[in-house]
Amino acid sequence: MSPELRAALQAQIEARQALNALAEDASAEERAALVATLQEADQKVLEALEAEPAEAPAELRDRISLGRYLNGIASQQLLDGAEGELRSELGLSDQAIPLEALLPTPEERADAVSPQTAGGDALPSGTINLTTGPMLGRVFTMTDAAFLGVAMPTVPPGERRYPVMVDGTDAAMQARGASPDAGAAKFSVVDANPHRLTGRYVLDLEGVAEMGGLLESTLRADLRREMGFQLDSQILLGSGAANQVSGLINQLDLELAPGETFAANDPSAVPDWADFRKIATDGLDGKFSRTEGDIRLLIGGDTYTLARSVYRTDASEVDGIAALRALGTAVSRSFQIPAPAVATIKPKNANSTKKVQSAIANSEPGAAVAPVWQGITMIRDPYTEAGKAQVVLTAHMMFDFVMRRKDGWHRYAIRTEA
Repeated sequence: MSPELRAALQAQIEARQALNALAEDASAEERAALVATLQEADQKVLEALEAEPAEAPAELRDRISLGRYLNGIASQQLLDGAEGELRSELGLSDQAIPLEALLPTPEERADAVSPQTAGGDALPSGTINLTTGPMLGRVFTMTDAAFLGVAMPTVPPGERRYPVMVDGTDAAMQARGASPDAGAAKFSVVDANPHRLTGRYVLDLEGVAEMGGLLESTLRADLRREMGFQLDSQILLGSGAANQVSGLINQLDLELAPGETFAANDPSAVPDWADFRKIATDGLDGKFSRTEGDIRLLIGGDTYTLARSVYRTDASEVDGIAALRALGTAVSRSFQIPAPAVATIKPKNANSTKKVQSAIANSEPGAAVAPVWQGITMIRDPYTEAGKAQVVLTAHMMFDFVMRRKDGWHRYAIRTEA
């Protein structure tokens, strides 16, 4: 705490004590003077707080409660609302109490309002005594990138360079006194450059008056979740054009699934139970995957439905998904993988005539990386649209996606059309 902030806090405490000690019969002029002194002290505290490093945002600082922090720690429960958001902003643990929660808050002196009818009864439901319960936010799916093992580290400012060793010396048996030739260690270099992802909300004071601080905290939390969802979507689907990163589906060639062959310019047939099992058993390469449990498989909705409908013999047996999981292969359905379509399948160059759907398989975690430069930056702007009583919330994320090595990654064509 800086000396300026300490002095401002001391002056604020003294001003509040003087106002609280004011006699009941004091004149209006005396009361107004003390209120003005307290307001000036409050303003100086706010200015001193704004000059403090790693401060709590003003919009959170004024809404937090020390009691909620203490109750949360005592009950070992995670806090939501302004208290939970402030912990997230400052990067504090679930057991920490921010300094701002210990600061005195400006005292409000106002006449009590009694919401009663003329007969002295409580106002009936549906009039003015309405309250807002916890807001139910949007639903975001689990991250496909994390399931596939894509690394998403936070990196410092500057271009990020990822060297990959691609070749080296060969060890060989030698006769007594012989010496082998030294082989060259060869590297390829992959550079990551920041791409900006941005989302924003505009809220007005009328909305805050109607819904309270719940509105802004909900929008800020929603922005963070939306940014994470779009990061995941770009890793999987980014086209590499129009400021997008080049995602997995764009970088990986569509190839035949293990055990499949071409027939009439298409994969041999719609896969059956044995074909789904071969994705794991015949997909082992001995380098990145030595057991079926080394493989992670991300499939689309049509592929999932198909795999659930094929059995070893009949419906009393396990289906295609259960067969893969019984082998130890991690299988997850993605709602982002594009619908089946006619596509070019390597090694054949001509287009297929039957629809196929992509399935992403990975057995080398960490070979694909999405560096994020310093996390999400949240900017609260109450000035630009102040004339309209509007506050602009803007979130920025700087990230890239690079494939350091593709050997352990595959994009299989699953034929879904008979």
